[in-house]
Amino acid sequence: MRLNAIFVPNSITRITMKKSTFVLVLVLLITGCATQTPLQVQVTPLGRPSEAATSGYLYALPMHVLKVDVTFRETQYLPGPYGEYAERYLGITNVIRQNRSTWELTNVSVAPHLEIDPRYFFKLNVMEGEFNRETLESLVDRNVIMDGTRLVMEELTGPGSGIGMAEYLPFIDLGITGNFEERTETMYKTLVTDTSFVQVPVERSVVEQKSPSRKAEEAADFLLEVRTRRFEMLTGEYEVYPDGEAMDAAIRKLDQLEAAYLSLFTGKTVTRTRTRSWFITPEDGPAASRYTLGMFSQQLGFVPPDLMEGAPLMLEIEPTGSVSAPAQLFGSPMETVENALYYRLPDVVGLKVSWGAEELYKQRLSIFQSGAIVTYPIAD
Repeated sequence: MRLNAIFVPNSITRITMKKSTFVLVLVLLITGCATQTPLQVQVTPLGRPSEAATSGYLYALPMHVLKVDVTFRETQYLPGPYGEYAERYLGITNVIRQNRSTWELTNVSVAPHLEIDPRYFFKLNVMEGEFNRETLESLVDRNVIMDGTRLVMEELTGPGSGIGMAEYLPFIDLGITGNFEERTETMYKTLVTDTSFVQVPVERSVVEQKSPSRKAEEAADFLLEVRTRRFEMLTGEYEVYPDGEAMDAAIRKLDQLEAAYLSLFTGKTVTRTRTRSWFITPEDGPAASRYTLGMFSQQLGFVPPDLMEGAPLMLEIEPTGSVSAPAQLFGSPMETVENALYYRLPDVVGLKVSWGAEELYKQRLSIFQSGAIVTYPIAD
């Protein structure tokens, strides 16, 4: 009985203490929630002071920069040194007569990338409460805003060297014989005798440079000899001749020799492809804009604007006006906002690259500058 009398009061005491503890914790939680300071932030343009801020974060608005790459090809026609003798020695009439070049545009591409707009730097000032930095990081990840220290690295291709291809690709192999030849000429030497004058023939050797006609004749003879040797090799007229891969290599070499010597008469056609790039920063606002990339001529390639040659290479941007915001804050300076962020809504634009009346490239893409700057609530 004494055990029961002791046990009952202790059980009641423990239950009462547990209830008191639970009530105390609940009161503390309610009190903590009631005393939590609500978050208050203020966004100001960079450079405008905010003395009451407890902390701050720097961010900027993004802008699009367009990299335009234009690939063009130069085709140069080089007359051969023996072109005027092609019909005489080979019966060929369709040869290159004069040195000339033609140019053509082969490809256009436009690639947008993001950069910081230097006109729109902002500081987020925390006035009261606790600010979660992940809120900004999620917006940076989606390119809604940009970190104020973001770096840009884009490669720009220039117009290339202006040196002509003829200086790199001369006609070097003009024949297999020497450039000089020896000939014998007869001269007469007059001898005086007692009764008369006697002319005595005297021979002498003269070394002189070969004429272009003579060198062209020798080159044509060698070319015909190469063709003969190849024909004999293909028809099996040799007692011993290469087989398998050696045969293929020999035929390829003979083909190369024929092409090299034939170009001495017909000339060469050489092509070179180059790319030129521009960085274009679209203007603000919904109005259409045009940018002149350069003047391009089919005879001279890219030329200075004052040369009055060719047609302009143009980039045209036509916003669709699909973004409609309550406030379009393109003006500066911008006002201070409470509990909200400034950010940009891009607009879809029609982009076109044309050369004169010819359309070379067309695309639809989003550009921040053609949209609107609005506010985004960040705290209650």
